Formats: sequence, structure tokens, C-alpha cells
Amino acid sequence: MLAATDNGSQVHSLPASPRFTVLTSTGPEVTGISSDVPAGCQVDMAAFFSRHGSRYPDNGAYNEWIDLSKRIQAAGPFNVTDKKLDFLKTWKPVLSHPERQIAQISPTGYKELHDMGSTWRLRYPDLYEYNTPFTMWANWYKSSPRVRDSARLFAQGFVGPNSTDLTTIYALNSSDPASWMNSLATSDLCKAYNDEGGSPYKDEWDAIYLPPIRSRLNAKIQGSFIFTQVDVSIIPYLCGFETQITGRRSPFCELFTENEVLQYEYAQDLRYWYGNGLGSDIEKHQMLPVVEMVAQRFVDGPNATYKTGNVTFVPPKIMAAFSNDGQINQIIAALGVFDDEPQLPGNATVPNRKFRASRLVPMRGTVAFERLSCSAGSSHSTGGYTKDAGRPAYMRIRLNEVVYPVVGCRDGPGSSCPLGRYQSIVQDKLRDAGSFTKLCNVTNPASSSEPSATFLMDNTLSYATVVKP
Repeated sequence: MLAATDNGSQVHSLPASPRFTVLTSTGPEVTGISSDVPAGCQVDMAAFFSRHGSRYPDNGAYNEWIDLSKRIQAAGPFNVTDKKLDFLKTWKPVLSHPERQIAQISPTGYKELHDMGSTWRLRYPDLYEYNTPFTMWANWYKSSPRVRDSARLFAQGFVGPNSTDLTTIYALNSSDPASWMNSLATSDLCKAYNDEGGSPYKDEWDAIYLPPIRSRLNAKIQGSFIFTQVDVSIIPYLCGFETQITGRRSPFCELFTENEVLQYEYAQDLRYWYGNGLGSDIEKHQMLPVVEMVAQRFVDGPNATYKTGNVTFVPPKIMAAFSNDGQINQIIAALGVFDDEPQLPGNATVPNRKFRASRLVPMRGTVAFERLSCSAGSSHSTGGYTKDAGRPAYMRIRLNEVVYPVVGCRDGPGSSCPLGRYQSIVQDKLRDAGSFTKLCNVTNPASSSEPSATFLMDNTLSYATVVKP
């Protein structure tokens, strides 16, 4: 679904919709920082963690659609005073074969992921040698293959026609006790983890913004059908899903005013901020070990090799990984780029907030890391030198292509953070979080050690299954 920002100056997607594909390939440069590589620097390593591509609805959402359709049909003939509602009289869910399509990647997702692979290949031409082996990672996600399929589709766009032969995707089973804090869904082994979907703040906001919309829409319907509050809450969801499934703008997109869309957007911000983001309790800490692993991998440098037993592993210079929206939001909470954001109230929007789920976790939403290797003349601060020595190195973070500076550490080229300092920031966050064993109330001896994520450096993990494009 497309929506204007609070000042009406930009257009972007909401969490259920494709990633900026209708009007633009990137999110708005809301931070005012250029995404160009700073003068005197080059990107010598990159990594990303991406949500799966656009998909068909899961069973829960689809059942809501079926319920709405049945109630419309059972209501019998009705009239509307606004032609935007005419379509309701004959509306049915748009899935043609739900028994096969539920929770699977949609054709829009295919295109997004192929395009993403090609984009990354063209953006970093020096980080992958043509027609050579390539390694990737994905969350196994037993509920659906969509995460693994997203990695496969990316590989086809990135590696090309020989991707099946050249690409190895390690799908990590996050439910295996051996994967304790060393997977792409670390919360799966955290007994105390509890994503409450933004409650009570989102519940408070829903009770404020939804009833007036419901009253406005129902006043335009003459007959026995009426929208419930749940119906109204899923109208933007239907807009996003129907648009990307059919490739045509859904008529549901016309039912909310611009201001109502912004109110819905804020509801989603509350859902993610308090569900497992910076407004949550232990949930916000879950992917800290993974972010710390990326920092260590960047400190080790692009030519590092790792040995496990008798096995030597040389990771790629571009590290590509796919997971789900919850994990992407947990990574965002760990980055340090929103640490100065105030808590979001449940009784009013915050027009100038930086955190907007619509810009961060849409379908195929991506957190990207770049290691900038810069000439000495480009260095604006100390602390950037790393194990491979020579040129200062910096961490730059891009959320859906937009550069977001780390709070308190933006004095490197292009508002980047000296790599050594960034690693210290993440390590401090880990120390502040405390014992993960205690946080998660873990008693299983196999999952009782303090976390150390290593999957980017270790291709011998017992819970990793090889998947091919």
C-alpha cells in the first residue's frame, strides 16, 4: 500500500506491501545523507539481512478475508452512496488457488528478489568474481519455504544462469538447541520471548483511530452489511496484498483518506516498536549477537579465513541472509541508529519520528552493512583501523538503501562510524543486556552458554541444511 508521509512530501509502502516497487526502487532519503560512496573510500565488504519477498497471505489473514467475503454475500443486496464502495458488492478474495498459494512467495516477490540480486551484483562489482562459488544464508522457517525461496530467487539474480551449480545456501534451523543465539531467528530458543504485537499501546491507538473510520464508511452503506472494527483494521492490509498479488491497484486502497492511512501507519509503528523493537523488554536484545558477529567479520577484513576442526572456510565479501520481519526488526533495534528516539505514545501520533515500520520492514525490507575502506585523508576520526591494517575502515548502515547514522558515532566519511568504535558500541549493548540465559529463562544445558554468533564464519554447523537455487 502506498502512503504519503506526515508532511505529504514522500511516498512509501506499508509493512504488508511490496518494497517501494510501484513508484521508486528505494525509500526516501529521509536522513539527508547521500547513499553514494564517500570520496576517497571504497566498499570492500558488504552484508545484508532481508525480509522475504512479497507473498500471498498466511492462513490467519486469508481466513479474515474469507469471513469478510461471506458476510458481504450473506447481507444480500445493498446500496452505497460512494462509488468507491461499489466493488464490495461482488468482491471475493483474489487468490486463485489458496490451497497452493497460502504463505508462498508471489510473482511480485519473484521480481523483487531477482531485481535485488542484480542490483547488488551491479552495485558491488568488485566483491564477487564472475562465475565462482557463492555462499548465502537463510532462516529455515518451518512454517513456510518462503524465506529459503527468497534466498534462492536472490541467488538467481545475483549469480546468474549457473546459480544452481555455484550457490550454496545454508538454511539454519533456529529450533535446534545447538543453534542457541547463533541463527537467523535467535528468539526461537528464548523461552521468555513474548511478542505482544505492540499491546497495550497499539490497542490504545486502535481504539482511538479505528471507530471514526468505521462510522464514516458504514454511513455510506445502505443495507444490512456493516464493517466491523476488525474489517476496518485490515483494509490497508488488503490494499497492499491485493495490489502486489494482482499487479493492479486494489480498490481497497481508495477507502482510507490520506490522514487515515497515516493513522494506520502509526499503528504499525507501535506494533513493531513495542512488539520486538526498542520499546520492548527482552525482545529487542535477541539479534545483538548477530550484529556483533557482522562487526567482528568486518574487523577481520575481506580476506579473512576461518578454520573449524580440519575445515577451512573463506566467507564471501558479500554476505547475504534472509529471515522474517520480526528478526529484521530485532536487528534494527540492535543497530544503534534509533537509540535517541523517544518512546512512542499510544494516544497520539509523533509526526517527526524517525522510526517508521513502513520504511524499515516492508516485504523484502533490508538492513545492509557496508565496510568503507578509506584513504587516510578521508579519515575524520580515530579508531577505524582493523586487523587487515593500512586504510581506516568504517561501518555504514543502510536501511532499504537509505543511510542511517549511528547515534553518537557519525564522524566518519559520509556520516559513517569508525569500525572499531562501532564494534565497541555493539559489545557495550551486549554487556548492558546481561546474561541471555537469564533473560530467556533457559535451563537446557545445550542452550545455556552465553551467546556467540558464528554462522557467517563457520560452514560446519550441524543445524545448517544446504539449499540450492
